[in-house]
Amino acid sequence: MKKIFYAFLILSLLTGCTSSKKYLQRGSYDSAINKSVKKLIKKPDKEKEIAVLEQAYRMANQSDNDRIKFLKQSGQPEIWDEVFKRLNNMKNRQANVKRLQSSVLAKINFAPIDYDSEIISAKKKAAEYFYVHASELLKKNEKFAARQAYEEFIKVKNYYSSYKDVDRKINEAYVLGVNHVLFKMQNKSGIALPKNFESDLLKISLKELNNKWIDYDTRQDRNLFYDYTIQLDLKLINITPELVKQRDYSESKKVEDGWQYVLDNSGNVMKDSSGNDLKVKKYKTITCYITETHLTKKAIVSGSLDYYDNRTKQLIKTDAVTTESFFDHTFGIAKGDLNAITKKSRQLIRTKPLPFPPNLEMIYRTNENLKKMTKDIINRNKRLVEN
Repeated sequence: MKKIFYAFLILSLLTGCTSSKKYLQRGSYDSAINKSVKKLIKKPDKEKEIAVLEQAYRMANQSDNDRIKFLKQSGQPEIWDEVFKRLNNMKNRQANVKRLQSSVLAKINFAPIDYDSEIISAKKKAAEYFYVHASELLKKNEKFAARQAYEEFIKVKNYYSSYKDVDRKINEAYVLGVNHVLFKMQNKSGIALPKNFESDLLKISLKELNNKWIDYDTRQDRNLFYDYTIQLDLKLINITPELVKQRDYSESKKVEDGWQYVLDNSGNVMKDSSGNDLKVKKYKTITCYITETHLTKKAIVSGSLDYYDNRTKQLIKTDAVTTESFFDHTFGIAKGDLNAITKKSRQLIRTKPLPFPPNLEMIYRTNENLKKMTKDIINRNKRLVEN
C-alpha cells in the first residue's frame, strides 16, 4: 500500500509540475487551458499564460469543430452521440474560460457561442438512433444482441429518463440477455444421506456470485428456461472403520516422605555441634499408571461438479469434488497416585470419553466444506456460463 501511495504521490507531483506550455506542445489542449485558467485567475497579467491559453483554446475548438464537420459529412446515423459529447465539451470549455477577467478575454479574442440548440438537436438524434438500433437488435432474439440493446437503451434513458417506452425495453433486453443457471444435487452413491443434507447444501449462497448477465438459482423456477445446469453428483460415500488404539504408560516422581535420624556406624543417633539430634528428609517414589485411548473415524464424500449447456444439451466441463470429515478424540484413565503425573497427562485424563459419531452424522459434517468447495469452483468457472 505504501508503494502505491508513493507512486501516486510522485505522479501527482509530476503532473502538478507540468506547465501549460508543455501540455500545449503535447496536444493536451484542455489540460493546457485548465492550467492557464487557474494561473490567470490569480495573476491575470501573465502574458505567457495568456498566449498559451489563446492558442490552446483556439486549437481545442478547431479540433472539435473539424471532427463534428467530418461526422456530419459521413451521413452515418450513429454519429450523434459523439457530436453531442463534443458540443458539450466545447460548451464546458467556454464556461471555464469565461470565468477570466474581461481584459484577458479580450486578449484571446474570446467570442461566446450559444451551443444549446445544437446540443439539444444532437441529443434528440442520438437518443432516437440508439432507440431504433437497440429495437432492431432485440428483434434478433439473441443473447449478445440483447445485451448490446440493453446498453443502448440505457444510453437513451441517460439522455431522456422517460423516453417513449424505454423502461419496458430495458427490462425486455435484460430478460433476453441474462443467463439463468440452476445448481442442483444428485446422490448417485447408493448410500442414504442424512435428513436435510440436500436442503442445507442448497442453501449455498450463490446469489452473491451473480453479475449483470448471470443469475444463479438453487431452487428451480418452473417458469424459467435455464441456460446452464451445474449439477453436483455425489458418487462415493465411504466411512472408515471405527479405530481404537490404546497405549499404557506410567509416570513416577520422588516426593518428600517425612524425616529420619542420621545414625553412625554403631547405630547411634548422631549429634550436631550444638548437641542436637541430626535429622534428614526422607523420600519415596510414587507412580501412576495411565491408559491412553485414541479414537478415529473418517467420512469421505466425493463426486463431480458437472456443467451442462441446456441449449445444446452437452456436458461442457467436469470438476472433481472430494471432502472429508474427521472424528479424532483422545482421552485417558489413570490408576495410582495422581501427584506423579505431568501437566500433559493431567489434561489427558480430564478429557471425557466420547462415543463414536453415527455414520449419518459423519456424512452430515462434510456439508459445510462441500458447500465452500463447490462455491469456489463455481466462482472460478463463471466464464463458462457467461456466453
